[in-house]
Amino acid sequence: MICGESTRFATSFASKYVDRTIVYPSPESRPREFVDFLLEFLSSEDVDLVMPIAHESTRLINRYRERLAEHTTVPVAGRERFDELVRKDTVMKRAERLGIPHPKTVYPDNVEEVRSLRSELTFPVVVKPVDSAGSRGLRYVDSPDSLASVYESVDELHPWPIVQEQIPLEGQGMGATFLIWDGEVVAQFAYRRLREYPPSGGPSTLRESIHHESLLEYGKELLFDADWEGVAMVEFKNDPRTDTPNLLEINPRFWGSLHLPYYAGVDYPALLASVALGEPVAPVLEYPAGVKCRYLVPGDFLYLITKHDLEAVREFFPLVDEDMHYDILDTDDVFPVVGRIGAILRHLADASIWRKVVFRSSR
Repeated sequence: MICGESTRFATSFASKYVDRTIVYPSPESRPREFVDFLLEFLSSEDVDLVMPIAHESTRLINRYRERLAEHTTVPVAGRERFDELVRKDTVMKRAERLGIPHPKTVYPDNVEEVRSLRSELTFPVVVKPVDSAGSRGLRYVDSPDSLASVYESVDELHPWPIVQEQIPLEGQGMGATFLIWDGEVVAQFAYRRLREYPPSGGPSTLRESIHHESLLEYGKELLFDADWEGVAMVEFKNDPRTDTPNLLEINPRFWGSLHLPYYAGVDYPALLASVALGEPVAPVLEYPAGVKCRYLVPGDFLYLITKHDLEAVREFFPLVDEDMHYDILDTDDVFPVVGRIGAILRHLADASIWRKVVFRSSR
């Protein structure tokens, strides 16, 4: 297996399962060079399949799928379908058409329209870029008086953001994940977030497998309506006022909590590779509930530091439990932990990282 990243300080480079590593230009800051590198590399190497993981690399590989597919198998849906599902405005409009629960959302074209629409909203609200990964760029607004100025600040960097009523913070994050191929569900899996950083909304630091039929049905309906093929995670947040999962977004790619379904017996990367290469695969539609997986370093430690209370300390332990697994820590493959520590030490000297930590913990 060949593993690539835009830095030599990549956690996965230390895995015993990696035969060869390559460092490529950053998809975020040098997208054209990244694509050129891939095309040149694939034209000179014997590679069976390219499997993108991160958001920007997945976007670019979808965009240039046809050219890349001249050299290898590229199991992505392509630019048009990827862009449809990654955009939060089109996803919310799709949910509204299908009758799938979602927060009330407005789609202003300018700040004057924001001012006219604010009376239709119940505060607090969230101003969200229509095309960004995770919580990047979003802003929370507690009162109508500050909505216009916050909208303008987001709009400067991410044109035409949406405005959405905020689900109460105590609502639990949930996810429905899928592999769909040739119009069939090859794998499905549902989970809930037990902790996340920042606590106001961010990547999960502890999550647990669950059985939740309506969650899976909502996810399948959205993806089939979009004629999706490949892997995807449909993200929800449960509204505690109605006990109803509300759609937040769709990640038409591999997701950050991918380790959890693996430990529960749903190996999405292996299944995707098999179907893409034409190998026979038995659908994986059943899995055990109650399996937990933890993003300990630095995620759960940051959560603990920002909570500042004894209850958080009690919840943090025990570190070892029969149904507990870890994103990186694995007794069968220990060296990625060393790689992770090296990556963290490298970033400690980066002032921008500390600014992000302070900003997130203060939200």
